[in-house]
Amino acid sequence: MVIGDVMVRVEDAWGQREGAAQAAGRQAELGWTVNPSSGGRGYATEAVRKALRLCFEDLRLHRVVANAFASNEPSCRLAERVGMRRELYGVRDSLHRDLGWIDGVGYALLAEEWKGQQATAPV
Repeated sequence: MVIGDVMVRVEDAWGQREGAAQAAGRQAELGWTVNPSSGGRGYATEAVRKALRLCFEDLRLHRVVANAFASNEPSCRLAERVGMRRELYGVRDSLHRDLGWIDGVGYALLAEEWKGQQATAPV
């Protein structure tokens, strides 16, 4: 049985023309889905932490972002549990297949924040 998936999409960060080369491939969007019957067991937390490790330690990215429907409390809690901060609350900016236009949230984490979390994490 598939319990979920995690997606990492590397993209260019925002930058002016003169800094375009330095901004190329320095950011990623992170996404996840979890079968509700598998929720609450830590699988998603472990998978998202592994994806963040890949982004910051292997790919050496500057920033990772994740978006969710504001009403999706499990995804919001997961983003916060792995150390991401809420940066955005968009009013009716996200199109849901059944509910139409609903509010969305955006989370982010910087490489230096990730590094600080790893330095203070229990061994």
